[in-house]
Amino acid sequence: MSSPTLNLSRLIWANIRYKALSSAFNVILLAMGIAFILTLLHLDNQIDQRFTRDLKGIDLVVSGKGSPLQMILSNVFHLDIPTGNIPASEADKLAKNRMVKQAIPLALGDNYNGYRIVGTNKEYIEHYNGVLASGRLFTAPMEVVIGSEVAVHFKMTLNQEIVGAHGLVNSDDLHTDFPYTVVGILKPTGTVLDRLVITGIESVWHVHEHPDEDDPEEVAYKSEHPWNEITALLITYKTPLAAAQLPRLVNKSSSMQAASPAFEVARLNRLMGVGGDILSAFGAILIAFSAFGIFVTLYSSVKDREYDIVLLRVMGARRSRIFTFILLETIGLGVAGAIAGIALSQIFIKGAALWISMAKHITLEPDGVGHAELYALGAAIVISVLAGIGPALTAHRINILEKLRQS
Repeated sequence: MSSPTLNLSRLIWANIRYKALSSAFNVILLAMGIAFILTLLHLDNQIDQRFTRDLKGIDLVVSGKGSPLQMILSNVFHLDIPTGNIPASEADKLAKNRMVKQAIPLALGDNYNGYRIVGTNKEYIEHYNGVLASGRLFTAPMEVVIGSEVAVHFKMTLNQEIVGAHGLVNSDDLHTDFPYTVVGILKPTGTVLDRLVITGIESVWHVHEHPDEDDPEEVAYKSEHPWNEITALLITYKTPLAAAQLPRLVNKSSSMQAASPAFEVARLNRLMGVGGDILSAFGAILIAFSAFGIFVTLYSSVKDREYDIVLLRVMGARRSRIFTFILLETIGLGVAGAIAGIALSQIFIKGAALWISMAKHITLEPDGVGHAELYALGAAIVISVLAGIGPALTAHRINILEKLRQS
């Protein structure tokens, strides 16, 4: 005769198969909830790391008057349209202020197949610890250094000629008369530098000094943006006192506007956090419904199997053993949900990273399976045990004599 343990194991497995639809539904709910939460945790961590690297050492952004958040998104992360240009002479005067340690100028306005062409100086590359993989830095107008992501995406080589397009999004309005020459390709830095085409400010001025007279948009751009303007200054403070004085000085006594990256990114995180909190709450609700579903399924299963449990008790199975195996059934469902949720989250994360890369040219580096996944597995086991205690106690308390009399 087979042992009571073996019989009970078969009974549990048979019950799961018998109630396959409800068991699968509860596992899917649990998996979806875990997947939502893990995906949000990973993406939030990755985006936060990217923001931190891109903001490194930038205390203040000065640009044309407009939305401070837009100034940061456009001039630091290159994700938005600039608020406007500022006179180069006024920017140069601010750069020489005694409270300024470093001021890196930026001139924007064109793109190469959706990747922004940034007019600046060599200090911008040094600021992000850019190192050449091949070639050299630009030394003359119309020479460009290519970020690693751009170089890989378009399989670029040294001395290749590229043509920029007017505007900051991909368009057919090409500056065909003013090709750039690739003189350098950068190694990956994990910063915004990787997705830029970098040249001297003189190159940007040179392209827009000579608009196509047959193109009204270029003529209008030239009239609105003279050659002696830049888009922004990225400033590093010399002393802590500058944080209190310099923004006020810029905003009150110049035609420019100053914005604090740290403050604006914190505000952005609060805005983004609302959506993340809603999705996390939705995931938690799914997990709660899953736990309730497991409880209901097992409780009804115990009621249906009362006579089988009585027979096992008569054959020598102890109450503690029956209690343990019913808990093991719930743990099995919880582990299955956790594993499915972890696998699903990896698919979600990679899909989101691919979409962000295609839409915003921002490469995220998924962490893979780590501590968060282990916590999720542990939480799933705890939740399943809590859901199974009630049904297990019900089975534990079955009165053998009473059930035999009823039969």
